[in-house]
Amino acid sequence: MSVVEVRDHALWAKHFYGNDSLRDKIEELGAGALLELVVDGYVGTWAKTNDGADGRPTPGIKPIGRARDHWHSLQDRRGDLVSIQER
Repeated sequence: MSVVEVRDHALWAKHFYGNDSLRDKIEELGAGALLELVVDGYVGTWAKTNDGADGRPTPGIKPIGRARDHWHSLQDRRGDLVSIQER
């Protein structure tokens, strides 16, 4: 089972457990690339975070639209692990 730790308003690759291929895929996406994920049973769209000021890619994704509302509603559960899978 793939899980991710609720830890921030973005979802960081280093907080993925049990699915190295999904973690690697997220790290390899270009800035702004979109991905549909099922997080804690909720289907939503996520976007790769922008590159850093120095041009290096950042290893995270941020929720968009309704996925943002759902992910932010989980913030009171920081430290908990929730299920994650690619749709």
